[in-house]
Amino acid sequence: MKFKQVSFSIFTLVTLFTYGVLSSAHAQEKPEVVFETSKGSFKVELYPDKAPDTVANFLKYVDEGFYDGTIFHRVIKDFVVQGGGFESGLKPRETRAAIKSESSNRLKNLRGTIAMARRNHPDTATSQFYINLSHNSDLDYKNKYMPGYTVFGKISKGMDVVDKISAVETTTADKRGDVPVEDVKLISAKSVEKKGKKKTESGPVAFVEGEDYVVLDRPVPTRDSSKVEVVEMFSYGCPHCYEFETSVKGWARQQSGDVDFWVFPAVWNQSMALYAGAFYAARELNVEQKIHLPLFTAIVVEQKSIRNEADLAEFFAQHGVDKKAFTDAFNSDEVKTRVKYAEERVRLYKPVGVPEIIVNGKYRIDRMRAGGLTEMLAVADYLVKKERASQGK
Repeated sequence: MKFKQVSFSIFTLVTLFTYGVLSSAHAQEKPEVVFETSKGSFKVELYPDKAPDTVANFLKYVDEGFYDGTIFHRVIKDFVVQGGGFESGLKPRETRAAIKSESSNRLKNLRGTIAMARRNHPDTATSQFYINLSHNSDLDYKNKYMPGYTVFGKISKGMDVVDKISAVETTTADKRGDVPVEDVKLISAKSVEKKGKKKTESGPVAFVEGEDYVVLDRPVPTRDSSKVEVVEMFSYGCPHCYEFETSVKGWARQQSGDVDFWVFPAVWNQSMALYAGAFYAARELNVEQKIHLPLFTAIVVEQKSIRNEADLAEFFAQHGVDKKAFTDAFNSDEVKTRVKYAEERVRLYKPVGVPEIIVNGKYRIDRMRAGGLTEMLAVADYLVKKERASQGK
């Protein structure tokens, strides 16, 4: 595809699921994401009412920490700044499946807007995005034969930082043009937490199905029908899961004996399957306590490169586990079966990201609908009480 006579073949990033269409009430809240870069920070306001699937997909990548540690790999003065797909050295990151274009929302590529990059076919956007440095009318939707690109938000604060990025010196690298000579790093992308529901004089506000939580299409059998089951899905590569770790475990310790709380690693791509294998290998070797939090910290906080079995074996060895013992456990039928079980659980629960909570195989709680990580636990309390009441407890 050509933009302003410049070849602009745009590859996009990871899509496994769509984050789901947000409810109209939440759509009007306009989610925000703060980007920390090597040139400063800027904030993006998103439009889930205009591009629900695109925003959901984008937020899923944000929540997974996918953008953290990537670079802005293409900068064209007075045109666009593009990022979200490569690490330093133009090493591509593995993405999820592509999403359908929503460019028919007819939002224009005005200066300061953010849109999805893609290949030539309109339905090929994954994770890469670009920020318009001017009104690029050539990229606007014209008709179904000239679909343009999906605009899904705008810079609400820090456009001066984007302008700084646009001014960097560029070169040709790896047969790609307009690559910054010095890496412009996207250090982190984090959603801005929204405040949850407030209490009234008569007590907490009742949470609303479809707004604050989702009812699963098909209930999933629990492992102990005599109790109210609460399941947390997480991944070691997820910054929000790391933030949630202390509070959700604290919440679990406060529950009475009729609550069956357990966790499992969500799996929907290769890196998550790798981390799930590490989780179950640690359990198999009875070293979960010495591995779990340090592994979380190494990946999320220290941003260590742990991307294959050999990296994991080295990490386990650093924490007193024999490499051969780890390798045998990691490749055992028991661990492989548990990883497949986790993948199947994901298909049944249909999460939109991690962390998420499933209550009694019936209700799914995600951070965006609940209003934040703390609010997720408030919704869980509400649904646990609801299930107790239905069971006559």
